[in-house]
Order: sequence, then C-alpha cells, then structure tokens
Amino acid sequence: MCGGRVGKDGIHGVTASSEVFSEHTPAGHVQIGDPYTQKKMHDFLLEARDAGLIRFVTDNGGGGLSSSVGESARYSNGALIDLEKVPLKYEGLDQWEIWVSESQERMTVAVAPEDLEAFMALSRRHAVESTVIGRYTDSGKLHIRYEGRTCAYVDLSLLESGFPQWTFEAHWQPPEHRGLCEPVLGEPTDYNALVLAMLARPNICAKNWIARQYDHEVQGTSVIKPLIGAGRDVPPDAVVIRPVLTSSRGLVFTQALIPQYSAIDAYHMTGCTIDEAVRRIIATGGDPAHIGGVDNFCWPNIQYDAEKNPDGRFKAAQLVRACKALRESCLAYGIPLLSGKDSMYVDGHLPGRFGERHKVSALETLQFSAVSIIDDITRCVTMDLKAPGDIVYVLGLTRAELGASEYYELFGKIGCRVPQAHPGSFLPLYHALAKAIGKGLVASAHGVYRGGLGVHLSLAAIGGRLGATVNLDQVPADGALRPDRLLFSESAGRFVVTVAPSQRRAFESLFTGLPLAAIGTVTAEATLEIRSGPQALVRLPVEQLVASWKGPFGDLI
Repeated sequence: MCGGRVGKDGIHGVTASSEVFSEHTPAGHVQIGDPYTQKKMHDFLLEARDAGLIRFVTDNGGGGLSSSVGESARYSNGALIDLEKVPLKYEGLDQWEIWVSESQERMTVAVAPEDLEAFMALSRRHAVESTVIGRYTDSGKLHIRYEGRTCAYVDLSLLESGFPQWTFEAHWQPPEHRGLCEPVLGEPTDYNALVLAMLARPNICAKNWIARQYDHEVQGTSVIKPLIGAGRDVPPDAVVIRPVLTSSRGLVFTQALIPQYSAIDAYHMTGCTIDEAVRRIIATGGDPAHIGGVDNFCWPNIQYDAEKNPDGRFKAAQLVRACKALRESCLAYGIPLLSGKDSMYVDGHLPGRFGERHKVSALETLQFSAVSIIDDITRCVTMDLKAPGDIVYVLGLTRAELGASEYYELFGKIGCRVPQAHPGSFLPLYHALAKAIGKGLVASAHGVYRGGLGVHLSLAAIGGRLGATVNLDQVPADGALRPDRLLFSESAGRFVVTVAPSQRRAFESLFTGLPLAAIGTVTAEATLEIRSGPQALVRLPVEQLVASWKGPFGDLI
C-alpha cells in the first residue's frame, strides 16, 4: 500500500466520503499479465500520486476487492460498495465471485470527491479505465450491494478481530544429537571423472529449455539475459533489465534456493540462501547497499501428531530457527523484505506396490529473491571467462563445510558440517568487490555456489569457451584442506573473479586485509587444468565439460 490514509481525521485531508475506484485496462485489449497494461497503469498511478490525487492505493491481490476494500475501509470505519459497477473481464459472475475475484491488473484507489474530475481526466489520458464503485463511510459497516439490494452488511469489528493465535510445540535437536556425522571418505583418485559427474548432477546440469520458454525481450529492456556467454547457454548469477531506455540505470534481479542444507539445520539453510542471493547481486554489479528481498517459505506440516506427523515438533523448531536466521541475516545485510509468501503443508502420500501409502515431506525450504540497482549498466559483469591472460582470483575463505553438499550427495551421504554464512566478516569483501566492479576493474565475476569451486570454475570456462590453469594450493582456506574438499566445499562468502593483468595492482589494492588470492590464469587453449602442487588433478577440454553438463537432458537443451 502507498499514498495517504482513508479516514476523516483531517490530518491527511481525506473525508469519510472518499470515492472507491476499481481501476484497470478494459478487457479484450490486452492479455492478462501483458507488460504494456502494467506500464500504462504504473505511469498513470505515478502521475496521479505526484499530482496529489490519490489518498490510498493498493492492488487487488489475494481476495480481490474483499481484501483491498475490506482492509482500507478500516481506516474510515466503513464502506458502501455497489458490485454491479465493478468492471468485469468475464460476464455472468455471481456477486460473491465479483467480490473475491483475483483478476490481475486491478487496483483499488481512494480519491477525494473534489479530485474526482481531475483523476478521471488523467485516467482517460492514459487509456486506463477507472470506475467509481462506491465510497468510504463512517458507518462501522462494510455494506455491499448489487443493483440496490444488500448482499452483505458486515460489522467492521469482525475484520479487526483477527485470526486466533496458533500455538504449536517445537523441539530442536542439534545434528549430532540426531546421529549425523561426517562420512568417512577417502580421497578420490580420478578427479577428471569426478568433475564430469558433478557437472551432470540434476541440481547442477544445464536446464536451458526452461529459460527459453519465456520471452525475456519484452520491450527490449534486457541487459544481462537468462542465458549468457560465448554459446549463450550458461545462466548468469543474476539478470539485469533497463526499465527506462533513456536512462543508464538498471535493475538487477536474482534468487537462491538451497533446501538440502535443511537436512542438517534450517537456520544455516536460511542464512546461506540469503547470502547466495546477495552474492549473485554483487557479482553482476548490483549495489550491496540497496538490496530488497522477498522470502518464500515452503514448509511441511509443523503440527505434531503422534501418528500422522510424529516429527512435527522438529519441523516446527526448524521453522522457528529459519525465521530467526531470516531476521538476523536481513538486518545484517540491510535488506528490507518487500513481500513474501508461504506454503505450509508441503507433504504428500505416495502409493506403494502393495496398496499402502507412504508419507513424504519436503525439506524445509526458503526461496529468497533479491533485487538491486546498478547506476551504470555498462559496468555490468557476467561470470564467463573473457580473455586469455586474465588473472583468476578466489575471494573468500574455503572451509571444511561439505555437509549436505552436492559432493556428499553424490555418494549418498549427508554429513554434519553444513556451510554457514557470516555476514559480519563477509560484508567488507562484498563492498570491496562492488567497488572494483564499479571502477571497471573486473573482467568476470561469479559466486561459488552448489558444487563448490570445481563446478563453478568449470561453468566459468564453459561460459567463455576458454580454458584456465589454476593451482588449489593458492586458494584461501581455513586450515589445510584435502584437494577434494577444496574443490567441492560449498562454503558461503566466495567468488571466482578474473582481472586483466593491467588492472591487477588497482584491483588488489582494494582488498588489503581481506581473503583474496590469485590462483591462476585464463588460457587460449580451451582446457581446464586444476593442479595441486606439481600434480594436475584435473585436465579436461572445455568441450568435454560442456558435453557432461548438457548431457542429462539431451535434446531439451
């Protein structure tokens, strides 16, 4: 909601008889969800707001008019609505359907009677249909009519009573108390086959057909597209659009989702998910000081039942810990939550071969979406290697954090040491990288996410169709780590960055006292070579990396 309040206290200059508008674009002119419709409405409402014609505005989302009018009527203590005046996109709707319909591209606006003529004139100028459907009152009632007959006459105190507070039982058990521990795995000897197997994992492999189903060129505003690189086939850390074509400013959008970590602790799942979204924004050129977020919870049933949901107390404790991490992380990164949603019963019952049914609960999951701004879209950066001779850096510490990692899952293991986010120590590094990108010192930047360095060095090479020679001994690490742990740890707070040799001194000067190391160079020979000391652990042609990465979904790619 934005604008002023609906009320009669005089503070906001609004009377109890403010007009209620249903405002939308006429049916049949455009498709629902058409960006052209949204832009017309957006431009109209901004101009009306700036002219002081709007006292209150909200969209007709969940619950339609029942929500937008019902909630706003609480400010004036009443409303009178004539449903037959509501513009319909479909004929033959019952009165209750009109009241609760969630048809898109509709807003509810409160306008003072003396501003009515100016508001309607502006609406016509923008070709947006606006209709008076009623007025706000101080009757204490939500009065709904249809062709003069009363459909509902509800005391507003009903809306203010709220939903009864739900209490539930929660019992947290740390991972080690649940029998989780680190697996006993010897060091692999065939790293080439291992890297190829990791790239082919369902959570990592190419899924390009998904992005290609959607038109991301609406109005021609895309700057960083859903697929980038020499082959236009690698997903970037984030996408960027240029909403105003006459401006050099851009909007950066991304999202992160790591449900696997909840197998150990939903607190760290939430913290790492938010941190990943932040790094995706920064790696593309977004401003770490201007990030907004949207949290989407997908959770199994938390109501304990000894027979039907015996682990309900634990799922509830996971939710409590996730909410705590959400609060702490967003405060630490300075991220306002712009919106959110939840699906709180992600459970199913699958049939077995003997007619029995098996209950299956999804992992406790938080998807986090993030948006930021970039002042100059020419400073946007992508993750693909750019030029032979560029220096390859790793930013951030690698720790022995492989719990619930893609590497452990490859062997059917979970582990215990789940990656953890540390915003306090991460932020100085993030701001330094953002400054380097803003100064044009960075050729490519890519966060290290699911699968670790082994996967994301490979994807950077795939993106540029260039090779690289790197040495794991140079990777900043918290203690001595075995090569496979250096390659596949999923520690948060890390990036792979490439810089032209001419920019090396200026780049490194921004990271004094921060974990950063040059680990190798980009090569013209399209081969990825990863060394540990004198030994080449991995030596794979980029075309073989591409084949393995694209193999699982075959022709769909």
